[in-house]
Amino acid sequence: MLSEGLPAIATGCRHGRQVIKQENLFLISDDDGNLYPECSCGMGLYFNDTRFLSGWVLKLEGLIPTLLSFSAERNYMAQIEFMNPQLTLESGQVVPQETVYFSIMRAIGHVVRDKIRVVNYNPFPVSLHFSLAFHADYSDIFIVRGFKGKQAGVFLEPQIDASSVTFGYVGEDNALRQTRVQFATHPERIGPEAPGGKVRATRAVAEFTVDLAGLGSQSTVEYTIAALIDGNGGSEEQAAAPFVDFLADLGTSQKQREASRAHLTTSHEIYNVILDRNKCDLASLTTFYDTGPYASAGIPWYTAPFGRDGIISALQTLLLGPELAMGTLRYLARFQAKDDDPFRDEEPGKIMHERRVGELATIRAIPHTPYYGSVDSTPLFLILLSETFRWTGDLAFVRELWDAVEAALMWLEGYGDLDGDGFVEYQRRSPSGLFSQGWKDSYNSVIHPDATIAQPPIALAEVQGYVYDAKIRIAQLCYLLDLRILGDRLVREAQDLKDAFNEAFWDEEMGFYVMALDADKRPVRTRTSNPGHCLWSGIVPPERAQLVASALLADDMFSGWGIRTMASSSPVYNPLSYHNGTVWPHDNALIAMGLARVGHKAESMRIFDALFHAALHFEYYRLPELFCGFARVGELDRPVPYPVACSPQAWAAGATFMLLQAALGLSPDGPGNAVHIIEPQLPPWLSELRMESLRIAGSTLDLQFLQANGITTARVLRKEGNIKVLIEG
Repeated sequence: MLSEGLPAIATGCRHGRQVIKQENLFLISDDDGNLYPECSCGMGLYFNDTRFLSGWVLKLEGLIPTLLSFSAERNYMAQIEFMNPQLTLESGQVVPQETVYFSIMRAIGHVVRDKIRVVNYNPFPVSLHFSLAFHADYSDIFIVRGFKGKQAGVFLEPQIDASSVTFGYVGEDNALRQTRVQFATHPERIGPEAPGGKVRATRAVAEFTVDLAGLGSQSTVEYTIAALIDGNGGSEEQAAAPFVDFLADLGTSQKQREASRAHLTTSHEIYNVILDRNKCDLASLTTFYDTGPYASAGIPWYTAPFGRDGIISALQTLLLGPELAMGTLRYLARFQAKDDDPFRDEEPGKIMHERRVGELATIRAIPHTPYYGSVDSTPLFLILLSETFRWTGDLAFVRELWDAVEAALMWLEGYGDLDGDGFVEYQRRSPSGLFSQGWKDSYNSVIHPDATIAQPPIALAEVQGYVYDAKIRIAQLCYLLDLRILGDRLVREAQDLKDAFNEAFWDEEMGFYVMALDADKRPVRTRTSNPGHCLWSGIVPPERAQLVASALLADDMFSGWGIRTMASSSPVYNPLSYHNGTVWPHDNALIAMGLARVGHKAESMRIFDALFHAALHFEYYRLPELFCGFARVGELDRPVPYPVACSPQAWAAGATFMLLQAALGLSPDGPGNAVHIIEPQLPPWLSELRMESLRIAGSTLDLQFLQANGITTARVLRKEGNIKVLIEG
């Protein structure tokens, strides 16, 4: 059985968890840069859903050096610094603590490269021994996450020469996976862990002796690690380049990825750092396929294309530019379901949940080739296409994907409505599939107040909103494509759905929408954040919008750091639960956008402000996937981290930009060659924001927003093209 949305809590970590990534190669290490094989928190060097190194430990004279600092602010590199503990060498010489400096400059591209520097600040010479121990287990990412299965491949004897070691593994899928460690500085010895011992197929040690004169003399060691599948992967050019050139090329590549995006600067230095951090995280999470860019969901567990996550991340960041959205749509259209395959929860027209390429996927031990177990990816796909068109006005792109649109609509009206009641429901067919198939996909996420798990088929509140929105939006595209009959039908269906939803999901006693309807059409009356998405979708009538807004910002839902996934007043609330009481930034961003859409800008700004202040307390000012739902009780309080939250995580990074769009009231009208700025508002701590190179329908804008005494004004600084800017309110 697959883990239901939640990996196991880690044990064995010594310090913390740090990540560097480029494309499909990423490294998760402890704060000291090491990978400890005994740790269960998923440390490793990963490539294409496989862990190529599970152990990578540096020791100085047999000891772990004392960590001074670790920095990975630029996601493609890390700087790790150490000092020595007191050492007694074999010669009997004593090296006092804090007299030898040890640093690692580590960078990742298509290979990982380390440059180790050792500096002796003693007034006397020392001869120091250090080692690098490697362990290559080739575990599939699902094995690392706790999948109850076993890999039955064959480990090959390591290939060792004077300057390299290459580990190898042939999986059940017949793919040859290799980890090659190539030393530019030759080790004194490469071989088994103990001199004279037996070489183990998965382990080897490289040992070095550096002779250092005193008074600041230094020595360096460089090496490269490549992950290869059937000889592919890595880069001989990157491995051979001087280290300084390798770093420079990575920096240039990062800048090029961000150059085409809208540029945001503000009067608040820390908020500028937050904006840049999120752009950088999105760049590092993005992989370029032949269909275009696609943002992986998050590190470590979800470094793969996910339908729902990719769509929402693209929606959140359209104000930066349309490339990610267009690449996401093309990728999902390519892998749109064609067959009826219960093992993969696949049905024709359905948009995928997740695609994996590791050994377990290839041999069909898991259904992720791709897997289709999400009920909301399909309507969200249609919403993203519509929203991309609103930004670009590119009707040719809509025509390119129209076959996928028609197939998605057919799924919504056929397979998506399991019992013919007009609502879109889910129920897994795959014995290896997800039990819960909304965005809250842990097993107990749809739960009645008496702690009974709701049984499928389940109709989720937010999914009905997505379907309503998708049909209204696609109807508008139909009219542009001279498909009026289809457009009129979609409008009628959307209105029928809206009427039925407000009849079946509204609870007068709660003064709020229920979370879902279970198999018996019994309302799941647990108060959750799910109905907040319905404000964004437009399915909530005006007379109920105020009630929904008030409920979402009440003390039991709003923690002070954001809106909880479940109200603290609920009998089944747990601030430590993955989906039943924590705070998710992306969830809050969608709700904030919905609040702004229905005229509740003040409530939307409370969410904006809460998440800004939450970000101040996380490393690198990076909002994680989620954090615990404890209430903010004072100015010195801080949000409580969730132990296995993905960080960086795409839709957490994207949340910042959706919150900003909601605050500024940016509403594009690409077909009309216009943009509306509706009641713009900046928080009191932000007096100015500039947005340069905003692209709408082929035109480019520079905008300035100024806030003083609670009043925000907007003006156009530069305009290229025929775009009309309409400032309202």
